[in-house]
Order: sequence, then C-alpha cells, then structure tokens
Amino acid sequence: MTDYINKRAVANGVNLHYIVAGEGPVVLGMHGWPQNHREYLPLIEKLAGQYRFIVPDLRGFADSDKPFSGYEPKTIAQDMLELLTVEGVDQFHIVSHDLGGPPSVALAYMAGDRALSLSTIETPFFGLDFPGYVDPRVPYWHLGMHMNMDITTFLIEGREDRYLRHFFRDFAYNPNAIPEEEAERYVVQMRQPGNLRASLNYYGYIPRMAEQTAELTREKLKVPMLAWAGVRSFGSHCIDCAKAISVSAQGGVIEACGHWVFEEKTDFICQQLETFWQRNRGAK
Repeated sequence: MTDYINKRAVANGVNLHYIVAGEGPVVLGMHGWPQNHREYLPLIEKLAGQYRFIVPDLRGFADSDKPFSGYEPKTIAQDMLELLTVEGVDQFHIVSHDLGGPPSVALAYMAGDRALSLSTIETPFFGLDFPGYVDPRVPYWHLGMHMNMDITTFLIEGREDRYLRHFFRDFAYNPNAIPEEEAERYVVQMRQPGNLRASLNYYGYIPRMAEQTAELTREKLKVPMLAWAGVRSFGSHCIDCAKAISVSAQGGVIEACGHWVFEEKTDFICQQLETFWQRNRGAK
C-alpha cells in the first residue's frame, strides 16, 4: 500500500484533516457521502508514482471540523482554495465523486487558470436547465429523504451499520464492491459525534447548491472537464450535464458499474484520469 501523510490545516475558518501522497502534478480529491478521503486510496495506489494527491475530509466529515453552517458549494470551494494555499500549490487537477461534485464545479470556476482540469465522477448536477435535463431529486429516492435531515437522523442513528451496508450494496453493480472492512470504517466515521448531522447538510443544502450552480454556469466553464458515471447509477446524467456547462467535456457511461466507480472500476477510471491529466498538463 502506498504511504501517505496525515496532515491538518485551518482553511476558511475550519480545521481540515487531509492526506498527502505521491509526487508530481497536484491532484485535489473531493469525496462524497458517506465516504471520506479513503475513497481515493485505490487511485493513490495506482497513480501516486506520477501525481501528488491532496485529499481532505471535507467539512462535516470524519476528522475535519463539523460546523453548523457553510455547506454551500462556494464556501466548500473556498475551503479548498485556502487548503491549497497552505500546501503552496499553484496549479492543480480536481477530481470529485458524488456530492463532492457540486463544490468541485464551484472550485473550477473560482480557481480560474489555476485549475488544470475538472473530473466529476458519479456527480449529481442540480440547478441546470437544458433539453432533457432531469433534476436528480426526481429519480433518486435518497436525495429527498436525506434533505429531510431531522427525519433521516431519527431513522439512521443507532442503525448506521445496517443503513450504510445497504447503501453501499444497493448503489453498486457489484454488491461486494466496498469490502466489509471499508464499510466498517465508514460506519465508525458516521458514529463520530456530529458526523451524521453535519454530513447530511450536503443534502440539506441542495436548494442552495442548485442556486449557486445555476448562477455559476450562466457562463460556460473554460476548464477542461471529464465526466463518467456507472450504467447502474447516474448513467448519462453526468456527461450530459458536463457537455451543457463546459466548453470542453468528455467521458460517458461505464458498463457493469454502479455508484462506487473508484472501487468498482479502478483500472478503467485510473486510465481515463491519467490520459485526461496528461492532455491538460498546463504550463511547464
């Protein structure tokens, strides 16, 4: 297993835990729910020889602070910009998964020329308006449920192990995609004080997320964009949305894959990311 360093930094007023691994051009990873920095370990294992990964536990998760506010995409993007300043990073690639996606889009807009590329993997896009667009809240049951944060907390608290195991299996093509030991790590995380309450804000803030995404995407994103999703999960939603908001988008639908792309199709997504990053290296 590739070694990584655990670090902490105050960024935008919150104490963030993050890991750093590898050498080379910087890749910033932004995880989704209910995961944390660990979902990037399969990518780090394969690509840390060529890239330097910086992967935080986003605000509200795991060993980072769990404030009661500040879960808008622009605020989380500012967290990332200040974290990168702490690390002395100028240019960087962005890769996100799930609800790490909307703030990663905000980051790509806010970072300007500093962002070399944006990869959104299995990301729900809210607030868009183009022919054929369907708000993810319509087809995906858990989004509406999790937005009702108090009810969701009432139903999940004390049952985190059963719920997350169902979540990992139900959203996968391969039900065993998330190994039991990894599922248990995420259960332990969700039982940390404040983690369930804080992390559910990523759903509770969906209306604000939609507003900010709509505002940002009035002008097309100039940062090159890669978007992939599993056939058994978001399907063509991600690439369709990427083409609608970016001047340069590529990607598609991954066959025999569900939501957990990094774990289910590690070799495929690493190859796609590496090719994409090499094509968008920026200034030497």
